[in-house]
Amino acid sequence: MEKTARVDEAIESLIAEYDKYSQAADKKLPPLDIKDSESLEKLLEVVLLRESLSQRTTKKAPASVKLRAAIADLILLNDNFDRKQISANAAAENAAEVE
Repeated sequence: MEKTARVDEAIESLIAEYDKYSQAADKKLPPLDIKDSESLEKLLEVVLLRESLSQRTTKKAPASVKLRAAIADLILLNDNFDRKQISANAAAENAAEVE
């Protein structure tokens, strides 16, 4: 898959997960700025902090695993690191070694 298609896929996934999380959350998330890696890193920190705090209180934060993965995926793609492509390459190498 070419890079622009992967970036588009990652953005689409992030927007969907951000919207789901925002609808379930009591407090609004910071605005989503998909073009700024620093903003994405801050958003990831907020989500992680909320999850950490919710484990210590009775007030639970919405599940954030998919949102965190989507944020991380886009940050990595912005740094020219495609985790899906690397995983696919590794799986292909393992399959070739087994044969």
